[in-house]
Amino acid sequence: MARTQERLATGNKVNSALDNPTNFFTASALNSRASDLNSLMDNMSNGIKTLQAADNGLTAITKTLESMQSTLRQARQDKSFQNHIYEVTADSILTVNGGQFELPTEIKLGVETVGRKAQLTTIDAQAYQGPIAAATGSQASEATGIGARTKINVDGGLANNSVIKVGGIDVTLTGAAAILTPAEIAQSIDNAINANSSQILGDYTVSVGTGDNPDSVIIETVETDQPAATVSLASGHSAAQKATSSFVYGSVPTTVTVEGQSISTGGSFETFVASLESRAAAGAYRVVADPLTQNITLEALEYGDPAPAVTGLYAGELAVAAETRIDLTGASVTAGQTLTFDGQTLTLATGGSNPADLAQELEALIALNTTLNGTYEASVSGNILTIRNRVGGELGSGPTVANNFATAPTNPAVFENGEDEIPGDVTTTPITTGVHIETVEAASDTFSINYDNISVEISITGVKGGVGTAISAMDIQTWQNSTVERINAELKNADINGLEAVFDADGKFSIVARVPEAKTLSIFGPRGVALFGPDSTVTGMPTVDGYSAKTAVDKFVEEINRNYGSKLRAFNDNGKLRVENLSTAELEVQFDPDGAGPVTTRPSTIKGNSVRDNLSLQFNDLKNQLDRLSDDASFNGINLLRGDNLKITFNENGSSFIDVQTSDGRGINASALKIENLIGRDLDTDEGIDALINDIKLALSDIRSQASKFGSNLSIVQNRQDFTKKMINTLETGAANLTLADMNDEAANLLALQTRQSLSSSSLSLASQADQSVLQLLQ
Repeated sequence: MARTQERLATGNKVNSALDNPTNFFTASALNSRASDLNSLMDNMSNGIKTLQAADNGLTAITKTLESMQSTLRQARQDKSFQNHIYEVTADSILTVNGGQFELPTEIKLGVETVGRKAQLTTIDAQAYQGPIAAATGSQASEATGIGARTKINVDGGLANNSVIKVGGIDVTLTGAAAILTPAEIAQSIDNAINANSSQILGDYTVSVGTGDNPDSVIIETVETDQPAATVSLASGHSAAQKATSSFVYGSVPTTVTVEGQSISTGGSFETFVASLESRAAAGAYRVVADPLTQNITLEALEYGDPAPAVTGLYAGELAVAAETRIDLTGASVTAGQTLTFDGQTLTLATGGSNPADLAQELEALIALNTTLNGTYEASVSGNILTIRNRVGGELGSGPTVANNFATAPTNPAVFENGEDEIPGDVTTTPITTGVHIETVEAASDTFSINYDNISVEISITGVKGGVGTAISAMDIQTWQNSTVERINAELKNADINGLEAVFDADGKFSIVARVPEAKTLSIFGPRGVALFGPDSTVTGMPTVDGYSAKTAVDKFVEEINRNYGSKLRAFNDNGKLRVENLSTAELEVQFDPDGAGPVTTRPSTIKGNSVRDNLSLQFNDLKNQLDRLSDDASFNGINLLRGDNLKITFNENGSSFIDVQTSDGRGINASALKIENLIGRDLDTDEGIDALINDIKLALSDIRSQASKFGSNLSIVQNRQDFTKKMINTLETGAANLTLADMNDEAANLLALQTRQSLSSSSLSLASQADQSVLQLLQ
């Protein structure tokens, strides 16, 4: 009955693990998870409110942007530009400054002239066909052809029947003798290239080097826009090596002389190497440095050049080891007494006072001790035991020595410090003759073009490369077309749209302006003067068109509207010139009615468009409000429009979550939307206003895109919130089903138990009464 009463009191049929362990612990786990999920509901609710706050901000910002757009459209529609009237003659001059004019500009009637394009043409009398091959040079590697070259420097390094690979094909070199001549090598390569089955047929020419290229075979590429042939040595060759000079940083005093250049050590290995590298080009060497060993190697740039000269290094000296000398004169010991070296105890087997015998015994004991013998070596000379460090170099001290001799030596131990090794002088490797391969780019004419203060470097290669290659008229035409196309593309990429490259009927090459205009063209650089002459700077002249009008006023109207139409507007106002200032800024006008000069000049001012100017201020106020709206769209300290990151967790272990942030993390404000403050002059032209309106359109597009993203995030969070609520209910219901009692069953059980108890009591009472009745009868 007590258990039934407990179940009825708690409503649970499982109140402890004793009732039903499985159900109790399962229900406990389900309730715990439900509690964890319930604790996340507040986070989700706050996340929803934060997203709603951001959406409120985006809605307000959208309206602000639409107001800014409306302000700009109002500015575009306004045409309240100010004007002034002038009585002009054919000789009148108006000098204007301000408004849209950055510099004082003189306006007067011009004389009809034919313009001149800025143009520079090659000065050679012959047709231009690109660079001419450089047959010689200060160094062998500078010798160039029209096409890119691969130079095989033989120098006795290729044997008969050896194999090399040229342009991807194997070439077996054959000749009359064991070591091939350059002519035999060239013939073998030429035969292989020009074989009918060769995949590189016609791509290269092969010749024997002369002049600065002795003992060499030159493979030249025919097409000048293709690289040099790849050549690799397969077998049967002796490779050449460049001469080197090597030394270690420790052998360098404060300065050292390399190829006649005095170079400071600089106080560190890295600084010294940097100094060497800065002088390498002038000294004709390459620097190879190893920071670990501090070894430095200087390699000659060219095969056959001597090793770089290095002087001024320290003379080399070997390291000297530190040593301790113990004079055993006067010492007396007995058997079993000890001497301690660096913590190692040596026990003497015999006694005595003969110092020479004592020294020899100690020498033997040190040799037998593996610890001491690995560090020191001992020797005896008379009464003196010498203990020397096995490794040379400066050391702070020798071995520590302690003894318990019956009589100590008369003289104390003497320590002598060692000396570090001083590295030796420079080590050189001589020139090693043999085969080596060099490549040289195709020859090119390189020069720089400057037009309207914009520069670009141009390089032109030749028509065809290769020794003895025939060039047809078709080859020249194809080369001219490709050269013009490439250079014009390079000019366009450099934003020089006013120039073009052309070939004339005589084959001369020109760089010419597309239209007559007062801009300067200059050509300079390595080949500029040689190709275009010493006077390679020219300025064009604009065309001055005639006037269709007859009167001076109408001619001024035509002149102003034709040449300054974006800044001024002119009208014939009853025979007088009315000039309108198309700007929000004031325009200063110095009017000389008859062109006589300052004496008759009359100043005047044309006010700017104040409506557009005020609208620019209104635009700026709206922009500031946009930023304030962004700053105020926060909830519980998180502002998504400022770029804050909102993390909402969806499950109890944190593995399911969503991060909410603006697309680029910069937030939503005027700067992120690329909206700047305006000044009145920004609204001077309709084209400028159109560009600003387009910027606002882009900003609105960005806002709508971000609003869509936030809306999607909000939908996800709300969906997860509903899901989590249902999951909590499911978990709690499941736990209840495992532990809750059936109150009807438990009540019936209690009633049955109570009835049974009552009947039992009645039975006992009746039995007791019957007994008493019998007892009364007996009495």
